[in-house]
Amino acid sequence: MIFSRSPADPSTRLLRRALHRVRGAFLRSVGWAALRQSAFLAMPWLLGRAVDAGVESGSPAGALLYGAAFLAAACVEYAGMRGWQLWATLADNRAGTWLRSRLLKAVLAVDTDTLQRRTRTFGDLTTRATRDVDTVLVWIHGLTTWVVIGLTALVLVPAIGGLDPLLLLVAAATVPVLLLLNRVFPPLFGRRAEQLADAHGARSAAVDELLTALLPLRGVGGDRLLVERHHRHSAEVKRRTLRLAAVGSVWEAAAFTVPLLAVTAGLLAGGLAVADGRITVGALTTFVLWMGTVSVAVNALIARLGDLAEARVAAGRIARVLDLPAPARPHVEVEHGGVLRVDGLTVRRTGRAVVGPLNLEARPGEWLALTGPTGCGKSTLLRAVAQLVPASGTVTLGGVPLESFDPEQLYRLVGFVPEGPLLLHGTIADNLLLPGPRTPTELATAAHTAGLDPALSALADGLDTQVGERGGALSGGQRQRVALARALLRDCPVLLLDDVTSALDDTTEAEVLDRLRHATADRIVILAGHSPAVLARADREIALPAPRAVPPTAAPDPTRPDHETQETR
Repeated sequence: MIFSRSPADPSTRLLRRALHRVRGAFLRSVGWAALRQSAFLAMPWLLGRAVDAGVESGSPAGALLYGAAFLAAACVEYAGMRGWQLWATLADNRAGTWLRSRLLKAVLAVDTDTLQRRTRTFGDLTTRATRDVDTVLVWIHGLTTWVVIGLTALVLVPAIGGLDPLLLLVAAATVPVLLLLNRVFPPLFGRRAEQLADAHGARSAAVDELLTALLPLRGVGGDRLLVERHHRHSAEVKRRTLRLAAVGSVWEAAAFTVPLLAVTAGLLAGGLAVADGRITVGALTTFVLWMGTVSVAVNALIARLGDLAEARVAAGRIARVLDLPAPARPHVEVEHGGVLRVDGLTVRRTGRAVVGPLNLEARPGEWLALTGPTGCGKSTLLRAVAQLVPASGTVTLGGVPLESFDPEQLYRLVGFVPEGPLLLHGTIADNLLLPGPRTPTELATAAHTAGLDPALSALADGLDTQVGERGGALSGGQRQRVALARALLRDCPVLLLDDVTSALDDTTEAEVLDRLRHATADRIVILAGHSPAVLARADREIALPAPRAVPPTAAPDPTRPDHETQETR
């Protein structure tokens, strides 16, 4: 029931692996849940015996004895529930850490173009790392309930039959109806859950675009279009949510009503059995309470089946990121002070101008300026050198191809600062310390080199100043200098700078470049841009040609994922 799909199915495989990772905590939760449910099922029987002892036999001592046993069982039930929830929570927390760590590693192991083709947008990637992972965790947390349901059936079937065969027949009559309900609703629920997950992904992408581009587009009146797009996606999420809720509500209501009808029929049959003397009042009390337990178990069964349907959808979306092709990249020793060589580096994208080829050779201490007309691909080629976009040609450092490096090693060797840097929510210090712990002296030196110290002195909180969402509380020039200081703290042998002084005035730019030139005396630096200050300080200029014309292609198919990707980029 838990893994009814083929083991080769990516979602099933991921769910199995996640459960295997937390098997210790999961098995402990199973043990505590079994203890809890055993005590819980014993309580109605003990209460019934207490009723019979007090009413049928007229024995207060017997009633007190069973009452004390009932209280003891309640204490055991409480302890079992506490242990169950403790270990189940620990299991889903560990699974969440494992899943998000794997997602992060998968994202870092591939280029941005491949990632966007598979996830459509980075907003959708965020949905996979949050909502989809949380959905899988809900499923893991509720897995122990299957043991509780199984133990309930194992105990109550013979126990109710022992009270009276007619009562067992009444309880058993609910089974075919419940089986029919669980045959009809889960596939429909799963399809609508998948549609809702896709709608959430599309809305997350719209939110990402809204946060990123709202202020720039507000100046040209484009903010209204972004807001309207967000409203459309939100309306679609609402529509899909209501469609899913419609199926879930009918499914749950029907499954809840059937056991209640069985309880009603059981009361009628039990009342006749008491009148005929076949069972006692205490036995009827026990039966009614047990049927309440059956109702709870059925509701739990429905909830767990719904969790499974949603978890399969979520796991499938996560698996599409985790299954991104990432060739094995062992750690490779690189000669200190190695030469950077770029041979025939060319970027080709469907429906876009070909960028490149780029050929260069740079030694430590050299500054190279990458220039060319607007749209010639300066930024794209810098990203290709950093292995952030797929490209043909070769890039080597010390004779070793960059594509052969382990991602972590690659990021320690090659630093890339884009023109529009991304700052994370937090303080300036938090963003500077992303590469790892640094001393106050190192922070001050990097801030001075990047020209950040005048800005810090003008801020009341200095390094503890909050940068806001995506750095929105800082000016463009301040964001560039924070990103530059952060790159300097990484101390990479190769530094790729994409027009990082474009937001600075001429005087500040000259001061920053002079200090930067001194600080990178033993590094390879490639700068993209047209600034006269950059060209004046570069050892060499590499001029790129104008972009080549895009060859005519057939009209794109709107139903293809590639088309959706290009629209959102």
